[in-house]
Amino acid sequence: MQAEQFFAEIGGVPFIDDATVQPKTILSAVAMVRRNTEPEAFAKPVDYLDPENACQIFERHARSTPDDIQWSPMPAAEQELVGQAESDILGWKPEWAPLLRIPKRYRRMATSTGSTSVLVPQTIYLGPGAFRDAETLRETLVHEHAHIWLNFVAEAFDLQAAEAPRDYTLPSGTSGKTYRGVLSAAHFAAAASRALAVRLEFAQPGRRHARVTRLLNK
Repeated sequence: MQAEQFFAEIGGVPFIDDATVQPKTILSAVAMVRRNTEPEAFAKPVDYLDPENACQIFERHARSTPDDIQWSPMPAAEQELVGQAESDILGWKPEWAPLLRIPKRYRRMATSTGSTSVLVPQTIYLGPGAFRDAETLRETLVHEHAHIWLNFVAEAFDLQAAEAPRDYTLPSGTSGKTYRGVLSAAHFAAAASRALAVRLEFAQPGRRHARVTRLLNK
């Protein structure tokens, strides 16, 4: 299948093509890819979308191992903040409900702001920086969910050929990025800027916030 056919089948890109994207189609494709990898691992296709089950498959079949991220269970008070932040986002972008309400795990890091790994599927790590204020937490959640969904897409249809260059530099100055990494950075920045723009439109109609511009320049 060509890229054009694949993206037509899934209706576009999550967080970008809100009117046409088909989250259920993407999840079904991911479940089938995982099931084809280990047909007898779990009884039903939906079981392959469980984060713990998916991690077991990745651990047995991935060609590399994830970076070691030190984590602990997220405290109940922070879980409530995360739940409120998700509700806030969906209050402004209700069409994103299928993108945020997916099987996933939250874990607490001791440092940094947020992280996901393609090798630890459907798992979001949040550090103290994410809880600096409500705006930062909302942006971080959109950021990390965008990564999860682009990882889903790449799992079903690889976004990078084996011979693709691996020395791209982002507008922010971050170097050594793969083609897939460039797409991931552009995707999360577009998703986060759209979320912020919608929120600001609710609060201050017609105003373009400096943060939106910075996100689009990443």
